Amino acid sequence: MGKPATARGHGRGSAPIYVPRAMPVFDDEDDVMGMHGAGQGAGFGRCGGRMLGSSLEQNICDRLGNAGVAHSHSPRHFEVSINDKQVAAYAPMIVLRGRGREGKSVVVESIEDTKNPIVPKIIAFRREYGQEYYVILIASDEVLDQVELASYDEACVTTDVSTLIARLAE
Repeated sequence: MGKPATARGHGRGSAPIYVPRAMPVFDDEDDVMGMHGAGQGAGFGRCGGRMLGSSLEQNICDRLGNAGVAHSHSPRHFEVSINDKQVAAYAPMIVLRGRGREGKSVVVESIEDTKNPIVPKIIAFRREYGQEYYVILIASDEVLDQVELASYDEACVTTDVSTLIARLAE
């Protein structure tokens, strides 16, 4: 049996750790109830029973909760076409409940790096489901400069998350 993944080493200068959505990071021998949120494993806490995949997601979740904005993490999965022959499963990071923009449900995504394997899925999701979902992408200025404009409806710099949350709470 291998050792469980840990979040140690995730500091400045090291590559971000990605916790794949919809994939458990435990095996039959692990104590699922004690993992992820108790300082063990690769998780960053939990919300509504779902494991959070990054410190940025945890920060957004905490701020949404404090502002009274009801939300769900990876509430459902979509099949998206990455290219002509490749199909992938995409689970939105956060979907706001009971709130919409332009008559669409709001999806909040955050990325810390354009090499994150979720980026092509976000782009494909918006291309295929953009009529039903309003995608807000949260990232640093450097990352937003590298991401295709067509992959989101609204962008927010990580330093302005408080402003975004306040506006979403109205």
